[in-house]
Amino acid sequence: AITHDPAVWARPGEFLPERFLPGEGGADVDVRGGDLRLAPFGAGRRACPGKNLGLTTVGLWMARLVHRFEWLPAHGEPVDLAEELKLSLEMKKPLVAVAVPRTATSA
Repeated sequence: AITHDPAVWARPGEFLPERFLPGEGGADVDVRGGDLRLAPFGAGRRACPGKNLGLTTVGLWMARLVHRFEWLPAHGEPVDLAEELKLSLEMKKPLVAVAVPRTATSA
């Protein structure tokens, strides 16, 4: 099957979620589109209902993280907003943050 074809995916037998990240060879893979490398999700009317559920769930998780935690720079250092242009505009220094649970009085 296409999902196990070494001509399509490098090391297809290994769990490598980073293959979907830009810079790791996945910049051209869009899980929302009709990329045939993601054929297990199906297409058209018979597309996997779990694909849309999964993508929606990720958005909800992010909203909950933002709502339930206060995000602070690690080590109390100011955030360096310097940028550099690669395939996209990126922060020069990666953002490192600490998640502090919000209390009932701070929410």
